[in-house]
Amino acid sequence: MDSVFNNPQLRPDGSVFTLVVGNPPFGDSVEEGDADHLGSNRLNNFELATDRDEVNSEFLIIERAVRFLKPGGRFGMVVPDGLLNNSGELSLCPRFRRFLFKNVRMLAVVSLPDHAFRKAGAQNKTSLLFFRKFSEDERHAFDARFERKKTRLAEAHPEWSEVQIEEQTLREVYAEWDYPFFVAEADQIGYNPAGNEVDQNDLYALREGFLDSADEATILGQYFRFLQNPASYEAVQRPRCMTLTVLGVFEGHPTYRLDPKFHLFKHEKLPAPPHGMKQWRIGDLLRKREERIDPTRHPDTKFKVLTLTQEGQLEDREPGKGKNPPDWYGEYFTEGSRWHVTRAGDLVFSQIDLWKGCVAIVPPHYDGAIFTQEFPIYQVDTEHLDPYYLKLLLRSTYFQRAIRAVTTGHSNRRRTQEYDFENLDIFLPDIAVQRQIGEVVHRMELQLGEAHERFRGVMDVFNQAIVGDVTPEEFIHRAQEDTR
Repeated sequence: MDSVFNNPQLRPDGSVFTLVVGNPPFGDSVEEGDADHLGSNRLNNFELATDRDEVNSEFLIIERAVRFLKPGGRFGMVVPDGLLNNSGELSLCPRFRRFLFKNVRMLAVVSLPDHAFRKAGAQNKTSLLFFRKFSEDERHAFDARFERKKTRLAEAHPEWSEVQIEEQTLREVYAEWDYPFFVAEADQIGYNPAGNEVDQNDLYALREGFLDSADEATILGQYFRFLQNPASYEAVQRPRCMTLTVLGVFEGHPTYRLDPKFHLFKHEKLPAPPHGMKQWRIGDLLRKREERIDPTRHPDTKFKVLTLTQEGQLEDREPGKGKNPPDWYGEYFTEGSRWHVTRAGDLVFSQIDLWKGCVAIVPPHYDGAIFTQEFPIYQVDTEHLDPYYLKLLLRSTYFQRAIRAVTTGHSNRRRTQEYDFENLDIFLPDIAVQRQIGEVVHRMELQLGEAHERFRGVMDVFNQAIVGDVTPEEFIHRAQEDTR
């Protein structure tokens, strides 16, 4: 990403290439003065790195690609999903998306499955991003609108930050200059998570060794169908494809997410509650519990520290394992401010692994236990919502897909932001029906747990039997007693 080139065709002012394609390295940290990555260049020469001492490589690579494209030039790259959905300004991802809307016309975004690059050793969740750089006429038209609206907004709202002004300016520009683009989600890509070839491929099909652009059972075929008449393209379920508009992106989420899985689920979600149920915003039935504690101020107290399993069970967190202290007495804690207290009946979930089913209701014997800040804790409005029913709901197939749709990031530790969680719509039957359903399932869950404990007991005795600590006859007798 140097600014000085020996090849005269590589000019730093861009306007060189008609096409840029690739799968660039993700997540390499580029620091100011890093000659290996920057050569004689500086981070401040990049719009996406202004006032930063360090950025991830993907920002610089894509910005440089845009600068090197001629007006009207096209771009297609594999990108980490965090670029499309991370929400914090410090992540640079919202700034990246604003950069796109100021410089390019979106063509398509195609979400790839988690295992797309697993056989190459990469765990990142990725998508394919396609766009076209503004033509000269588009550049002039956009700049005229943008500057006029930005100036008016800055004068009318001197209290707004630069980010707020830029966001609102883009909304107003695209309210007049909107257009549709194509988004899709591929579930099958020709090989499975183990890397073995399979017949199913949502991306494309081959006919006599060539890409078949007319096969509407593939995303490629649907994209060519979209190109025939973008304004009238109708969404399909297999493979999942639809159109978005730029204004729809800005209206769809406060940080204008671009990831297809988010928008496809919004499009496909149930339009109304099932019969006999009412729709609620989940945040209206929960209240965030903010009871914090600093264990270091209670050195002689032994705390109950919990973790969550993907089966939705709470377990004691094991001391001395990994970075955990040797015991959970306050004197062994090194960080005091990040711990939160939970109470019986609270909902608790893992921000990182909610999409894997890590959610539970705190039982009475764990009242007063503590969690790190990675586990949001909520009090439940029990007048309208049965806590155990809520746990079942959030672990159901439909809502696990809803949660996966709102996760952010691209690694295996994708997060559910509290804003997105609280804005989920849920469907509830009458509270009495919720309790009856919860009681039935909870009773079966307890029976399953008891059976599991008995099985473990039998296996403990069996382990003793095979080394001669008990006789086979004694094993049979004890096993029969334990399983009655």
